Amino acid sequence: MNPVLFIGPDHKNHRGGIGAVLDVYSKHVTPFRFIATYVTKSFFKQSITYISAVFKLIWFCITDWQIKILHIHHASRGSFIRKSLLVLIGKIFGKKVILHIHGGGFHNYYKRARLMKPVIRLTLESADAVICLSEMWKKYYSSTFKLKRLVIINNVIEKPSVSAEHIQNGSLNLLFLGHVTEKKGVFDLLKVLASGREQFRHKVKVTIGGIGEVERLEKTISENQFNGDVSFAGWVNGNKKAQLLNDCDVYVLPSYFEGLPISILEAMSYGKPVISTNVGGIPEIVKPGFNGWLFQPGDHQALNSIIREAMDNKELLKQYGNNSLSISKNYTPESVFQSLNELYKQVLNR
Repeated sequence: MNPVLFIGPDHKNHRGGIGAVLDVYSKHVTPFRFIATYVTKSFFKQSITYISAVFKLIWFCITDWQIKILHIHHASRGSFIRKSLLVLIGKIFGKKVILHIHGGGFHNYYKRARLMKPVIRLTLESADAVICLSEMWKKYYSSTFKLKRLVIINNVIEKPSVSAEHIQNGSLNLLFLGHVTEKKGVFDLLKVLASGREQFRHKVKVTIGGIGEVERLEKTISENQFNGDVSFAGWVNGNKKAQLLNDCDVYVLPSYFEGLPISILEAMSYGKPVISTNVGGIPEIVKPGFNGWLFQPGDHQALNSIIREAMDNKELLKQYGNNSLSISKNYTPESVFQSLNELYKQVLNR
């Protein structure tokens, strides 16, 4: 009998990395006991979901004594504050608590937290274990907090739906999937394409999928008259996302803050090279000269040079893609759940 209760954002209709991770968990953990604390709907429904989560957790703690561990997934800011109360409830009922930190901006959040710093510190240090996503984050948490147990558990990705071998056409097809915001760097990408119009016109095509500043994105596409070179696919998942990943040549994420992006891992599992920034845990999975390119966030000149190099080296893209596929095997359910089960045993026997 699985002794774990999972807590986090809704995974059935997820629009983010944590939901994607939990969705994979739900398919491989039996039984999958789960409490949703957040939904991507109205503020009213978000509030009702969280209040309901508090009472559900209390009810689980009272009625289901088989539950020994609360595995709580969270990011920064509101996500962390919401989970802090749930940690307290779990501790009151004598449950083991594992905090699984996904937020790419957690260091900045804690630095600016001011009066909330003691709450953040108490919450993290009261956990029986803290999970982070990379060596970079492990160094940060170990040097900033006095944690009982700190481990790296890789993000998990589902087996890809790879179609027939991708055939590269005359253009370089880039794909971006995620939140359409300034901090994800998508507007930096468009600025680079606009400033290099003559060298990129009809030679580089970009598909953008996601939610966020959609009106600004569509206005930017229109004002720059990309004429089919840039297209917006809206929010994509399932078969549509698989199709876009199969069809692209390179995955691009010019983000300013990240933990360890699920979108990059998914692209790598489809055998795609990656263009991204050297933030968070990304340098541990995207290695320049091996499976992709890295640059400083906001460095338009560097991004321009990388795109030009990718345009002119189709054989290199194939080599990088094969290397990406090799790295991605460390993030399969078989590998990740073996590590998770070992952690559960250690926490229960502590």
